[in-house]
Order: sequence, then structure tokens, then C-alpha cells
Amino acid sequence: MKNLVRALVYENQVSLTAADTTDIVNEAIQLHNLSRVSATVFGKALSAMTFASACLKQETGEISLAVKSDGTGGDIAVSGNRNLYIRGYINNVKVDGTGLDAERACFGRVGSLTIVRDDGYNRPFVGACALPSGGDVDEAFEEYYRISEQLPTKIKTCVEMDENGKCSFAGVVCLQPLPFADEKTLEEVEKFDLRGLLDEIRLCGVERGVKNRFEENWEVWETREARYKCNCSREYLAEVLTSLGETQMRQIIREDGAVRAHCHYCNTDYEFTDEDADRIFKKS
Repeated sequence: MKNLVRALVYENQVSLTAADTTDIVNEAIQLHNLSRVSATVFGKALSAMTFASACLKQETGEISLAVKSDGTGGDIAVSGNRNLYIRGYINNVKVDGTGLDAERACFGRVGSLTIVRDDGYNRPFVGACALPSGGDVDEAFEEYYRISEQLPTKIKTCVEMDENGKCSFAGVVCLQPLPFADEKTLEEVEKFDLRGLLDEIRLCGVERGVKNRFEENWEVWETREARYKCNCSREYLAEVLTSLGETQMRQIIREDGAVRAHCHYCNTDYEFTDEDADRIFKKS
């Protein structure tokens, strides 16, 4: 299902990205068994990185986020690629509390946000900023784009939870004026009701929501599907283990009973025994 739209609005002077990330957040809740507060904060980070992933220019492009802060949620990491496969983790999956104060305490008020973007060129771009003191996810991303990429950016994320701890709606909308945008357009962007657009998306879906807000004054760039998907697998890890060499792998198995690995992104444990070593190193 296509849940992300990129378009040009304001007479093609502004780039708009809008996405319904409800399924992405619910997959994260299920995989990581998140509390309401952890789900809300982590869900906003996943949603913002869905937008960032959509901006990648090359098919092999990848982008990753690292938030290190004094927040009760601990470190947050999110990765995405041009295929719009999003994955990540938050260290403390069981942050207690309710309301905005608990969410901001979870994200943190002192720390840094770092993004590594690999567009398939010679070397990745690394940018960072200090977290704004308000502890707000959206403010942190706007600060990052202002400081590290010199792009005026208006971004709004939303994660709404029901009484059962499931996400009833999540989304992200972002406006980025292009370099030639005139002053009147910049003023309009600054006043634009991003939350109102999210409400339209929740009620009508992404494309219809954007169309309702901009009527005929928009041009669709692309519509795509974004989803939570980890790139780990038993086969992939078996390939990695070949780099250990048979001697070292067998030694770990003798000492620990197995070679064990844990994927933080999908909360999956892997175990490799002597039988697996036989297969990896092609012995009967």
C-alpha cells in the first residue's frame, strides 16, 4: 500500500513530503514491546526518518540516525534506505509516564542528533546538532536541517495511541522551500498548519489529504510504500561468520555452547552451533 507522497506545492517552489506511518510504528511496538511513551517518541523518530529516507537520491542510498541524550529513553537509532525500509530501536522500551512532559523527558533535553547519509557518492555525509532544550523530536530535526544542511525545514510528526497500547495513527509531513522560493512563499510556509494536514491524512489518506489542503496547487512527484523492515537474516549472519574463520568460531562454540547474535533493530536472537559451523564451512 502506497503510504507516502512527495509533491511540489506553492507553484513548484516548495517540496512536500507526507506519509502515513501507522503500520511502521505498530510493527515497532510489536517487535520491541514498547510502552506508550517509548512508542510515541520512537514512533516520531521513525516517522521523521521515513521522510529523510524518501529524500535519498540513489537507489543504493542509506541513511541512519543516532540520538544520544540524557533522556529516560536512552539512545535512539533509526536506519532507512531508498527502498523506504525503516528500522531502529530505543534503549529503554518501557519508559513510564503520560503526557507531553513524559515524552520530552524520554527524548531528552541535553545531547546530540547525528545523521549519516550515504547517497552512493565517494563518501557519506555526516551532520549533527545539539538537541534543543525543549526535548521535542520535531524541533530537533528542524534544528538538524538548519544547522547541518542549511535547509529551512518545517516538519511535524504525530503518534496517537489507543487505550490498548496500539498506534491508532502516526504520520509525518514536511515542507522544504527550494532555493528560489520567494519571500511570500516563505511566509506562507512558516504559517502553514502542518498538524491540520496530518488530521486530513488521518481521515482521508495521504493523497486525498494533500489534495484537500492544496486543491489544484500541487504536482505529484512520487507515491511510494514505506514499511518497517530489517535487513538481518540467518543467511546474512552466516556470511558474516565466515569472516571469523572456522577456528575462532569453533572456539566460541566450545566455550559458550554456541555463537549468539542479537539484532537490536528487529529484536531477534540468532544461535549458531557446531552443526551450523559444519554447514557454513561446508563439512559433513
